[in-house]
Amino acid sequence: MCLFFYINRVAKVTIHKKTVNNFRKLFIFTPMCVILTQYNGKQWSGRRLEEFMDLTFTEMKNLIKSQKQPDKQFYLDLLDEDKQREYEDTRVRAVMTLLKADYINPLKIKIKNDRDEAEAIKAEQDFSAENYQKIIAINAHIRELKEQIEGYKGFFTEPYFARMDVYDDQEGYNSYYIGKRGDVNLEIVDWRAPLARKYYQKSQINFSINEYFYKLILRRALRTANGKLVDFKNEYLSLRDYLTKEEIAGRDEEIIFDPFLKEILKTRKEQSEISDIIETIQEKQYDIITKPERDNFILQGCAGSGKTMIMLHRLSYLMYNNEKLRPRDVLVITPSDSFNDFIDELATILELEKVKTKTIDEYFIQLLQNAGIDIADKIDHNAKLPIKYLEYVYSEKFLSDVEGRLSKMYDGIVGMFVSEECTSVIDNVAAGCREQDEIFTHVKNASLRVRRAVLGEIKEKPEGGLYYTKPFRELMNAVTAVEEFLRVDLKSEKIKNYSYFYNRILTFYRSAHVIYRSSGKIVDAALTDLATLKDLVGREITDLKRYKIFKNGAEVETYADRIARRGELLKEIAKTEERIREIGDRFGGVCELFETLKGNANFVAIGKCETTLELSRMLYKDIVKKAKKKFGIGKGMFKSDAYLLCLVLSLLGKQLEPHFGLVFIDEGQDISSNEYKLLKMINKEAAFNVYGDLAQNVTGFRGLQSWDEIGIRDVYYLNQNYRNTNQIVEYVAERLGLNMQPIGFDGLPVTAIGIRGVSGFFKDKKGLKAVIVSEAVAERLCRKSYNVLSETGRISKSKINFMTVYESKGLEFTSVAVADEGMTLNEKYIAYTRALKELAVIELKD
Repeated sequence: MCLFFYINRVAKVTIHKKTVNNFRKLFIFTPMCVILTQYNGKQWSGRRLEEFMDLTFTEMKNLIKSQKQPDKQFYLDLLDEDKQREYEDTRVRAVMTLLKADYINPLKIKIKNDRDEAEAIKAEQDFSAENYQKIIAINAHIRELKEQIEGYKGFFTEPYFARMDVYDDQEGYNSYYIGKRGDVNLEIVDWRAPLARKYYQKSQINFSINEYFYKLILRRALRTANGKLVDFKNEYLSLRDYLTKEEIAGRDEEIIFDPFLKEILKTRKEQSEISDIIETIQEKQYDIITKPERDNFILQGCAGSGKTMIMLHRLSYLMYNNEKLRPRDVLVITPSDSFNDFIDELATILELEKVKTKTIDEYFIQLLQNAGIDIADKIDHNAKLPIKYLEYVYSEKFLSDVEGRLSKMYDGIVGMFVSEECTSVIDNVAAGCREQDEIFTHVKNASLRVRRAVLGEIKEKPEGGLYYTKPFRELMNAVTAVEEFLRVDLKSEKIKNYSYFYNRILTFYRSAHVIYRSSGKIVDAALTDLATLKDLVGREITDLKRYKIFKNGAEVETYADRIARRGELLKEIAKTEERIREIGDRFGGVCELFETLKGNANFVAIGKCETTLELSRMLYKDIVKKAKKKFGIGKGMFKSDAYLLCLVLSLLGKQLEPHFGLVFIDEGQDISSNEYKLLKMINKEAAFNVYGDLAQNVTGFRGLQSWDEIGIRDVYYLNQNYRNTNQIVEYVAERLGLNMQPIGFDGLPVTAIGIRGVSGFFKDKKGLKAVIVSEAVAERLCRKSYNVLSETGRISKSKINFMTVYESKGLEFTSVAVADEGMTLNEKYIAYTRALKELAVIELKD
């Protein structure tokens, strides 16, 4: 099998930059030759492990190749557990050796050479500044090489976790190994590659990839750690096409799902770090992870169903399979900053370090900052606002009120323009503006001295661009804008769009106001400057006429040609004066129209804003501040204000930045339908993936009651809990009446403890620990020894973490004690299911 075929059909259609050099090296080093089933005349599977420790580099390369030429003995050996264990262990060791030879050792040699070079420079007697800079550069290169070595750590820890043997008519029998990272030199297929997809889709035995049709022979789950084989189990093995029933003797296996799932989940319950789920991804989860990039969907999953993991693994999968998808194209909205810190380690494993996660409030604040409104330091994050006020501003009624206010202003202003008595006036004013532009064309094309008299000189702006030093050009730009609004905008269908209208009416007001306020002065100034120029040219002619010479017996003017040119200039000045007066005479129509429009208070109020930002502030004061006053809220800025300002700006047509092509939302049930509408207004071209659980909505004033509220058609459901023990899942399902299924992992019963029993419950517990309470009892139960999440903002790996239900969303801990007094059913559901292994319910009677 050729290298090209391997890269495009099995590994990945698009070659990653990281592995281009590896591909070249492999292509030069050796073709995709087959692995022989015999070595030195002996059966491969029958050789003892020690015999392979002295294999050459080339022999090890051949050993791990994917393509095989199986004979009957090969198939019989697949049924022999001892021989397979020996083979898998030997292969892991060979991969580790090649990993060191191909990558680690060359990097270590470079580090040694760099250090030797640095020592040699230091040993020089004349240690100059130039040598000092060289050493700095060498040390930087050494750090870079060490980072590259560190990048291969994952291969040493766990080189791969699965094997798939497949057969197709064109390439024959191939054995592929799947890892968390792919590498061609090491014959490891990345878990995100097309072939690996078939490992997760357990129900598929026959499948096709790029027009190649495969038949599955073997699917094997492997446990590898620290360069050694830990264990393996076959999920599927079918040899009926190659061996007789007697030869198989019942030793083949048909679709055994996830043999290591419970074991892996069990070991993770006492880890302090969050882990990926690459090895344990289930078929339903994988189907969602690998959906097309532009799909809009909602994933409704019970607690512990892996919603957040699916979100992060999907993003990793999409970025791996589309190199044009850049981190800056993706917005990931998460519930809290502490949650973002919690998943940072996982982001490194999944190669998502450059993808920034934000809470929705942080995103709104960033949008405002980029629009020139910085309220970050003005927000009181600890303020407790009335629930009724929050219910209003996040409700459909608030959006309706804002749109109603905009509609009322729109109808009042547009009504003046389209009324029968105004139509003819507007047409006449537009015609006059067009005539002014035509006349001005002659002025712009006048000679240099005339242009300068009217327009001034061209200067460069500090921020870039050019401008004229005199205001006449600005005045004529205003004329053009007024004419365009009256002749084009008012007759366009776009004017019915509020955002377009408000943007254009601001431009019209500014331009008409310049004409109304300054046109007379600017025209008079231009005429004065032209008169001054005329006097100057007249004096120049008088001076030139003083110089005469005798020519052919007669006295003639020395500079007759110059005098003639200035005479032509005087004619041009006179003509330009006439044109400037014509332009000035036509401003009366615009001024009269503007005077009439000023009778509308909304028109004046909008016009005084001058910019969209100022208009948004006006509406904010008009609507939001009135609402605050109604609900008894004093001065100050709150988190909700960032959303409100962004909403007003977007309704006014302001394109807020940054916007994204993909929007992923975790804990999506806690975001209001209005905020979803706003996100869609800002990210018009984005695909939305929403992950959540309606039963975990604990922000009634803001969250969703139904997924129908956000207008995304496709909803997928997961009800199997992989996080909690059977006892915790059964306790929650029974007590709260929820449809949630355990996977069969047993733990300790859920216990009841008193306040004094909390310390005893956590004594000698491993992993992360947490006390979760309602806000009503938080002060009563907080202890100095706890890590209070609201104060530190970070999860402690050594102390008992103390938090409210809302703060615990999206997090998980090995052992949890819950004080559920005062909690709603949804809050209890969240709090109980934060416990991976042990759950205690605190009774507050004592």
